[in-house]
Amino acid sequence: MRASAPAVVATFTSSRRVCYVRGCVNRKTIPIAILLLAVAGVSIWFLSQRRLDSRSVSGTIETDEAHVASRYGGRVQLIHFQEGDALEPGDVIVELDAEELKARRDQAAALLKELKEGPRKAEIAAASNDWQALAAQLDFARKEEQRALELFAQKTISVTERDLANSRANALERGVAAARQRFELLVEGTRPERIEQAAAQLAEIEAQLREMRIVAPTNSTLEVLSVKVGDVLAPNREVATLILPHRLWVRVYVPEPWLGHIQLHDKVKVRVDSFPDREFQGEVEQINRQAEFTPRNVQTVGDRVRQVFGVKVMLPVDTGMLRAGASADVFFPNVPPPPE
Repeated sequence: MRASAPAVVATFTSSRRVCYVRGCVNRKTIPIAILLLAVAGVSIWFLSQRRLDSRSVSGTIETDEAHVASRYGGRVQLIHFQEGDALEPGDVIVELDAEELKARRDQAAALLKELKEGPRKAEIAAASNDWQALAAQLDFARKEEQRALELFAQKTISVTERDLANSRANALERGVAAARQRFELLVEGTRPERIEQAAAQLAEIEAQLREMRIVAPTNSTLEVLSVKVGDVLAPNREVATLILPHRLWVRVYVPEPWLGHIQLHDKVKVRVDSFPDREFQGEVEQINRQAEFTPRNVQTVGDRVRQVFGVKVMLPVDTGMLRAGASADVFFPNVPPPPE
């Protein structure tokens, strides 16, 4: 409350003092009193602002990152983008040397084509001729066997000669069966399992070749480029760090009594130092299930001994004003204000 000034009954003016009926005041003390009153007013205003912002907590704006690499490694051959460049899905950031893989890919592709084409017509014709020739020899051998049996019955030839004719006919019969199977296999073509095996080998090499081109998975910004031309990379070594600007969020830590008043998808207000007169709307995306005692962004000693819970708040990205790394104050409207 504003204190009322004392009533002035009479004033006596001199060069150094101002005197009232109720007392005299030194002129030098007047500016000091005015300064003290101004400081008190500012302090009262600051305390009132802190009371108004007692339902807000501070955090740092963060964004999702993607760390891209090659699963197979290789030598860096070309770099197409530099740090700070905007990337679109499929943009090739770095190319690795892949000459050996290309040769293996060509070999596997040629083998797969050969298997799909199957035997040539000349090979099938040759197999058919072999089968027919053996079949003719078999016919002759069967006739020789029959004559040998007749002669043996007449006791003209010995048992050995009879058995020799029979053995020769049986061997030719087995040879004819084998030649016929070879001919039929050639007519049927390559087994499907062999074609699938060759196709799988080719697909594996193609996958390795794709890993030689490190591409942007989505719209992003090249934040850190970790390689240069000529570097030999081990498998899974990080090549670049990408910032995904379509997801901005801030993680803040709230005291335990607030949990009953904060729900998922609640709308909150966010302020940043870059635009102190503007409020941005955020949405609660995640509430930690486990409490913490010393989060990194706690500033005061009193807050360090309190049990707090992390809350992740998603921020709008269509404004173009919010940046990762900036400090943000998050105001929770559903949290009751502290008692006066």
